[in-house]
Amino acid sequence: NTYSVLGKSGIEKQYDILLRGEDGKKYKTVDAKGKRLGKEEVLPPKNGYDLVLTIDAKTQILAQKALGPRKGSVIVLKPSTGEILAMVSYPYYDPNKFNTSGEESFASLSLNKNFPFLNRTIQSAYAPASTFKVIMDIALREEQAIPVDKTIYCSGKIQIGNREFKCHKKYGHGSLDLRNGLAQSCNIYFGTAGMDYLGVDLIAEYSSIMGLGVKTGIDLGEEVSGTVPTPAWKKQVFNTPWTVGDTVNISIGQGFTNVTTLQMADVIAALVNNGTIYKPHLLKEIRDPNTGEVIRSVEPEILKETYISEDTCRNVKEDMRYVVTNGTAKVVIVNDVVEVAGKTGTAEIGMDEQWNSWFVSFGPYNAENPEDQIVVVAMVEASDTWEWWAPKTADVIYQGIFGNMTYEEVTDHYRKRYVWYAYELH
Repeated sequence: NTYSVLGKSGIEKQYDILLRGEDGKKYKTVDAKGKRLGKEEVLPPKNGYDLVLTIDAKTQILAQKALGPRKGSVIVLKPSTGEILAMVSYPYYDPNKFNTSGEESFASLSLNKNFPFLNRTIQSAYAPASTFKVIMDIALREEQAIPVDKTIYCSGKIQIGNREFKCHKKYGHGSLDLRNGLAQSCNIYFGTAGMDYLGVDLIAEYSSIMGLGVKTGIDLGEEVSGTVPTPAWKKQVFNTPWTVGDTVNISIGQGFTNVTTLQMADVIAALVNNGTIYKPHLLKEIRDPNTGEVIRSVEPEILKETYISEDTCRNVKEDMRYVVTNGTAKVVIVNDVVEVAGKTGTAEIGMDEQWNSWFVSFGPYNAENPEDQIVVVAMVEASDTWEWWAPKTADVIYQGIFGNMTYEEVTDHYRKRYVWYAYELH
């Protein structure tokens, strides 16, 4: 009797043919009565190849602890190569306990309403919320659709037909130009800019240019593509016409647009690389199991050339840095070792004042070479109370990586500095 161990999910499934090797064999010659004739011939099994992954163990552990016991996901990406340095999805599970009983058995996990089998980095798609305004910034600058110094007045709301759209700041931001509109994450600025200066077709075009609506092709499989909505898409899916309100909604990252955490990491990587997106991957090397010799090294592969101009990339990166120094992220990105550029995002879920929390970012901001930079994207699903945890997760990761600290050391360091959220770290 024989059996084979097969990869059933994740990297083990993707590279099963490399990992499994070859089964051994035994040949016996017997007569009609089953009596052995001659010697038994044995062909020993052959080991499969050893795989070296791009995952950095220290960064992975840091990211897991920074996210903590919160439903969500984290990607730490090397933009210059597409290497995944950390990939976290919570809740996760220990497959070694599948043959046991209790809370971590296969049966219990299958019935868990938090869906621990779901890899939330690539298999869950969400409204990008205000992180989508980075793509709006790109489109507005690249198309020269609006003078960057032209101001739009935010009173806290705008009326479109019989529907009222509100800004997150109840009484409004006053007059804002593009850079300050992004820094303050003003819904009125971007809703108006999308409605009056870009339009749905250009918004959809730039969403696609930046890699939304299609799979990244990461070497894991079972990835979802998300959604880039258009009038034709809405007609096909809902059999209803596109409205101006739909355009305002997608302009602020709400409505029908859905993205994965990894897709948003690629968007930021494109900016860091001045327009180039490298295919994200987890496999780094294939090695001989006996000698350790490198059989193959995975070379960076261009997934997409966005052809966004270098000027646009530079200006949008400056805008993202301004978000951290003068905007919505200033209060929460407090590490003292690296300059970060990023964009916050919050998406209301249902009618219960629950919010998904996003943060897309890169650092060091002032590094001249993309090889010296990382992209960090965190997404935390809505819980009973809004913790704004995505930017906190990223901040801890930056402090840990560039300060050469463990999560525990970051926690102790932040408490000594009296960082306002330090006692939320455990």
